Amino acid sequence: VGSEANYTFTPTTSGTYVLVYTATNAAGVFTYSYKITVPVPVIGATPTSSKYISKVFEYLPAPGQHINQASLGSPEQAQKLVGSITNSVSLGGFGGYIIFGFDHSVVNQTGNDLAIYGNPVGPPSPFAEPGIVMVSQDKNGNGLPDDEWFELAGSEYAKATTIKNYEITYTNPKGFTAVPWTDNQGKSGVVNNSSKTRNFYPLFAKNQETLTFKGTLLPSTLSTSGLVTNAAFEWGYADSYSTGDDFKTNQYNSFDIAWAVDATGKKVTLSTVDFVKVYTAQNVNASFLGEVSTDVKGAADLNIK
Repeated sequence: VGSEANYTFTPTTSGTYVLVYTATNAAGVFTYSYKITVPVPVIGATPTSSKYISKVFEYLPAPGQHINQASLGSPEQAQKLVGSITNSVSLGGFGGYIIFGFDHSVVNQTGNDLAIYGNPVGPPSPFAEPGIVMVSQDKNGNGLPDDEWFELAGSEYAKATTIKNYEITYTNPKGFTAVPWTDNQGKSGVVNNSSKTRNFYPLFAKNQETLTFKGTLLPSTLSTSGLVTNAAFEWGYADSYSTGDDFKTNQYNSFDIAWAVDATGKKVTLSTVDFVKVYTAQNVNASFLGEVSTDVKGAADLNIK
């Protein structure tokens, strides 16, 4: 990395680095290795820190019945999640997501660390719209969610019915009609447009031709026998009337940073996280109720009371 007499080491991200110094003269060669550990930057909570979302970094929903509606499916609506748990934004069909953060790093303490607020319906006619939660550390210290993401593995993560590395591509119909999709499982279909008064493809997306999303696909829990229902999973998903984390009492879904796994499914240990991503995790057409689309009303750091 250098041959000058003095060298200033400036790491671009956290991690362990080994610098090797080599000097040569008539007497021979001298080599010495320096091991340098650069910690993950942490923004500590203060007495004035908010427990709620402080910044929405990105909102990119998949096509859906609420998309392009100012009150449920617009970038302006997504920004209303800052400091609030009473507004709501739709993520559209599978893969649609929102990324947000807090004014401090969320510490991985014993028990659940994060709360995600949604609007699932409970028994006797349950209707969940489960979203997977991912977390990231600001390892490069630039304040942006551009580092590695880790999934918080919920109750369905290790089951055979869950599809890892699922990929879906939606095509803009450029009209008030159904939105076609294809996936990497050899399947195809449409997001039905029951409105006929607007395009369900997000008109604020940079790519106005196609949108591709990748992630973990949860199995359908839809039942159309009698009333249309979509049953909740036990725990670990947003917008889900789950019994495993007592949504009935809490009115939010809770998440433990200790559930984090990397892209290969290996458990990872994160002392803190700085960014949170929620995305719709089912690809389900719920009859006249439209597509299953995760709704997010806000989030909170459970370590701040």
